Amino acid sequence: MKSIYWIALTSILMLIMSNCTKQSDNEIEAELKIHFDTFVTEAEAHDMDISLDQIDIGAYVANIEQRGTLGQCKSYSDGSKQIVIDQSFWNSASELEREYVVFHELGHCLLGRDHDDTKDSSGKCISIMQSGDGGCDGIYNSQNRNSLLNELFDF
Repeated sequence: MKSIYWIALTSILMLIMSNCTKQSDNEIEAELKIHFDTFVTEAEAHDMDISLDQIDIGAYVANIEQRGTLGQCKSYSDGSKQIVIDQSFWNSASELEREYVVFHELGHCLLGRDHDDTKDSSGKCISIMQSGDGGCDGIYNSQNRNSLLNELFDF
């Protein structure tokens, strides 16, 4: 009888551990890849040389339990990183909104940027790295995209 409990306990622990590990090493899901490629193109336009083949960052879309979190940059002890984008957000977001969140998370994972809630005189965020709860108006649109990308890459 003890062996049945041991097998059940082992199975539960394996399930829990599999949920805490990386999904894959540096695979980027196809639906995110276009935004990674655009990020590389924009970085090159700002004199940054980034090759996705040479970085250890994976990315995927999945449910994020933490309410209000659209994306996360996860770092692991082996130096690798993964970006997770919330499935609910992804399903309802425009391409520009998707780009914004992927670029924000790459700002954390690849550029080492922290949140920046600096705002201009009208209360608008001046950085794509805004936290979302820092009291500035975080709008990302075709009118301010270039200035936000300049700030992202030229910090």
